[in-house]
Amino acid sequence: MPKGFVLAKPLQQGAFDESEIYKLEKEDNLIITRKRDGWKIFAVVFKRKVKLYTDGLRDVTETLQHIKKEIEAMQLPSKTILVGEAVFDDGTDHLGVVGSTLNSNPEKAIELQRTRGFLRLIIFDMVFDDGEQCVGIKSYEYRLDLIINMFMISENNPEYVQPIEIIPTSYDEAKKVAVAHKWEGLVCYARNFISSFRLDGKNPQRISGCYKWKPICEDDFIVRKWIPSENDPTSVKELLLLQIDPTTKKEFDCGKLGTFSNAMRKELALFIYPIVVQVKFEVRNASGKLRNKVFMGIRTDKKVRDCLAPKSFSEAT
Repeated sequence: MPKGFVLAKPLQQGAFDESEIYKLEKEDNLIITRKRDGWKIFAVVFKRKVKLYTDGLRDVTETLQHIKKEIEAMQLPSKTILVGEAVFDDGTDHLGVVGSTLNSNPEKAIELQRTRGFLRLIIFDMVFDDGEQCVGIKSYEYRLDLIINMFMISENNPEYVQPIEIIPTSYDEAKKVAVAHKWEGLVCYARNFISSFRLDGKNPQRISGCYKWKPICEDDFIVRKWIPSENDPTSVKELLLLQIDPTTKKEFDCGKLGTFSNAMRKELALFIYPIVVQVKFEVRNASGKLRNKVFMGIRTDKKVRDCLAPKSFSEAT
């Protein structure tokens, strides 16, 4: 994998008008998939051997040996790159389990998985197929067909590597299904959507045709500073949340966050800042600040530059 490889991300909720999705549906140009709550993983096949990398291109092959073996058993052609989401699924995705596993050394990670269950890899895209570039050239419908066919012709029956789940209903019905099953959400594609990537380490522009919908308001935020507890200066009282305004490219204030357990207050004080945290909230004010915020976790797999607000807010101007 090139060190600067970065794949384009879906348009965030709040950064697009839902009428765009309804228009695609009316034109029979919509593919709806389940959004999984995990870490993005690249599976690189070269000469029948597989290497697995996180979104930051950290090699986690040894941690995910069971996934490596299953992909190798599928006997995919050389110079194939798949994109998937590493998840821990016991009926509901558990992001914290994925993070603690992939942040551990391989020996500890394998022992953790033996105890509580092994991670799965859900394949949702293909960058290269047998040396042929797909992302940036081929439509998502074409890439998805390649993935489905890859599993159909495989002689083995992988347990831990699976294709993305396609939701064969209307958009409104799919949203109801996501809520009922407590999914993280949906990713909706135009059939003719052509994605993009960059090789210089910078984020590609988010392109219309790929949309992320979630039943709750949540996003990733930058934390550069924290406020200590008055009673214990080694414990975090509040985090100061920031995001990047998409127009000015400047970081702006999104408010303070203080909903932590006592153990987490101690743990947060030990991190080297800046960090990225995931936060859910009830509503966002015109200034960009959040109301009724709840801490969801630390995202060590996310970069500061990825914390882009869905639109410009008055606080950032």
